[in-house]
Amino acid sequence: MHPVLRRILLHGGLTAGVLALVGVLFAELAGLWLTGNATRSTSPNDPVAESLRVRVPLTMAFWGFVFVLVCELVIWRVRGGRPALNTTPPPDDTEKLLNELLAQAEAKMATETESPRTENREQRSEDQEQKTEGGGHKPAADHRSDAGDTASDSSVL
Repeated sequence: MHPVLRRILLHGGLTAGVLALVGVLFAELAGLWLTGNATRSTSPNDPVAESLRVRVPLTMAFWGFVFVLVCELVIWRVRGGRPALNTTPPPDDTEKLLNELLAQAEAKMATETESPRTENREQRSEDQEQKTEGGGHKPAADHRSDAGDTASDSSVL
């Protein structure tokens, strides 16, 4: 349902209801005044009072609704359709700058945490290469690599 139509129905209906109640009171007062009796001792079927009790509230309700209809249409025509409200305000320059600095700091932290990991990976790969070159055997704790049989060394020369 169009917002203008909804406003017309809501405001016009409430206005018509209130004016109909006021019209009933006015009709009773007018009926008393026209009959000339303030004590209501006249017959309840007086034709003038009966016509006022029906016509005054309906006429006031109708013209109240028409008034609201015209006023709402004029307001809608003058103001135009309201654009959709933007719930998030556009970020200002300071906020943009802070977001940019935060992104740069996060990128720097990510590269710093990534660089020790790559160094550790390089060291692990070098350690694995050294182990494979040595045959994968660990020498005994009392073993000396330069100690050997001196007689076998001299015979080679």
